[in-house]
Amino acid sequence: MTRSRRPLLATALAAAVSLGAVSLGAASQVQASTGARATTQARATTAARTVASTTSVRTKISDAERAAGYVKQWKFDPNKPHHPLRAKTSFNGPANRNVNLKNSMERRFLQWEHQTWGINLGWTDDASPATAARVSRWFFTRKDTTHPIRYGDKIALGYGGSPSYIYYAHRTFGINLDWSHTPRFEWKLLGGKIGKPVRSGDWLAIYNTGTKQPLIYFDRTVGGDIGWPDSETWPDQIADVAMRFIRDHWKEGVAYLITLA
Repeated sequence: MTRSRRPLLATALAAAVSLGAVSLGAASQVQASTGARATTQARATTAARTVASTTSVRTKISDAERAAGYVKQWKFDPNKPHHPLRAKTSFNGPANRNVNLKNSMERRFLQWEHQTWGINLGWTDDASPATAARVSRWFFTRKDTTHPIRYGDKIALGYGGSPSYIYYAHRTFGINLDWSHTPRFEWKLLGGKIGKPVRSGDWLAIYNTGTKQPLIYFDRTVGGDIGWPDSETWPDQIADVAMRFIRDHWKEGVAYLITLA
């Protein structure tokens, strides 16, 4: 399967399972079939159309909720689920507060990786436990380092040594992100009730308050495969019903998550 089709199938399955349109068993069977590459495209199209037509299955699910399910494509520390996420003043703080970051569409971890063009971020080669431990270098910074991070809190997001912190900044190539030596408090974790502690293994959105957009998987030809919904070539990737739905409703999904109570 091409990389551009693999994320589409993952998105369709995740959303369909979360909405009750596809059982976990069925989703597992579909995912298993990707190794054979026999009927992947047909299954992806079917699942995607299922996502777009879920009002016929569960009419109480709004467009905003379905779009929110798409932007919730990240997990921190999924190999060690259910522990609260806590901040520290720098990467040199308590090592047990470091986490890794996995994406539902790529199904691997985001890490520091040299890029010829764009910010030095990319994907690990695999998602093995050893890799998870190696790339557990993401961390959070805010003034309150005592209490767990809560949904809706404004935080700085960093990786490894110095410069550590990522922030929104224009680039000619790749995602509009850059590195900073000092914390940039322009990120929010969304996906649970605002004010509720965020826990490892939660599906969540990583929202930037500067650009007012969520960080998403984005299949690029130049730079690491991450982006924003307004990334210039994203409309070219709108190949079917489900992705067109996301294009039209992602802002509603973000608004839904920001006001979740």
